Amino acid sequence: MTNPSTLTSNPPAPILSSRRDGPLELKPLRLGNIDVGFPVVQAALSGYSDWPMRIVARRLGAPYTIHEVVIDQFVLSLKDRDKTKHHLFITDEEHPVGGQLMGSEPDDFVAASEKLVNVGFDVIDINFGCPVKSAVNGCRGGYHLGQPDIALEIIRKVREIVPHEIPVTLKMRGGIDDSSQSKDQFFAILEGAYDAGIASVTVHARTVEQKYIGPSNWDFLCEVKRFAGDRTVLGSGDLFTAQACLDMIHETGVDGVTVARGAIGNPWIFQQAKDLASGKEITLPDLTEQKRVLQMQYDLHLEYFPQKAISTMRKFGIKFAPLHAQPVEVRNAFATIKTAEDWKNVLKQWYRS
Repeated sequence: MTNPSTLTSNPPAPILSSRRDGPLELKPLRLGNIDVGFPVVQAALSGYSDWPMRIVARRLGAPYTIHEVVIDQFVLSLKDRDKTKHHLFITDEEHPVGGQLMGSEPDDFVAASEKLVNVGFDVIDINFGCPVKSAVNGCRGGYHLGQPDIALEIIRKVREIVPHEIPVTLKMRGGIDDSSQSKDQFFAILEGAYDAGIASVTVHARTVEQKYIGPSNWDFLCEVKRFAGDRTVLGSGDLFTAQACLDMIHETGVDGVTVARGAIGNPWIFQQAKDLASGKEITLPDLTEQKRVLQMQYDLHLEYFPQKAISTMRKFGIKFAPLHAQPVEVRNAFATIKTAEDWKNVLKQWYRS
């Protein structure tokens, strides 16, 4: 079973008849002692899921978000200074919020986990899933899926140092590659993680070797959930529509999903998933709503890290553009903004309702 939403460039046709006939029953998501609620949440997104993006997602229906992944040594190097205060920035509005950590050495992982706890994160998420070359070559992220002993040492030590009331979760991919050895290593880590007290495991249904090439493997998610039984498994990969989010839960049996790239430029996906699950029709945000949310995120950036507001919102504007009736022109307009006046003019020209 491959992800049906990747088999065509057109929007996927509805699969779950329950949305046409009535509401779809979904089990509320729980992470340790934290009641998340609706089981569609925002994943950690490197370079994207900063405080403004997470706040927008929460205001538009995400019940839980995760800070963009940070490297353990970077966390340990941070000082309490004005110029770095935007790193690991969280506020009361976004609780519960997770902090995701990536690294190579168990002791550094442990020390950085303690720092994330002290900052105020409600969940500590261990990243063994990042497939990018810099992470794998640095013995971080997905690299650990090829060394179960070290991976489990990290998990056990982090779980031991983090206070019991704070859940520790794990992000994985479906192994280093498609070999039987890699699969055995994956399940060894999965079982060991649960035994060590991990509250949930998120599985991106591709291997590290695949990166983002080809459809995510929903058959593998089915296998993982059968193996895990009543232990919490979240699915990830190719969740670009509310329909795909509900289909993954329904078709694979996972307890919830984490939306990653599908949430960049479309924070409405969380409320859309709720509406679809309850049997409601969903509609795309009109120009007035798109403008409102774009301006909201820009204003949050002015509060969060004003020096980077324009450059950051330039890349976000490009991601919002596909929702516009003239996506190419809007994308090109966002790509050229350099000043606050440029930002204002793009919204004025292209988002007149």
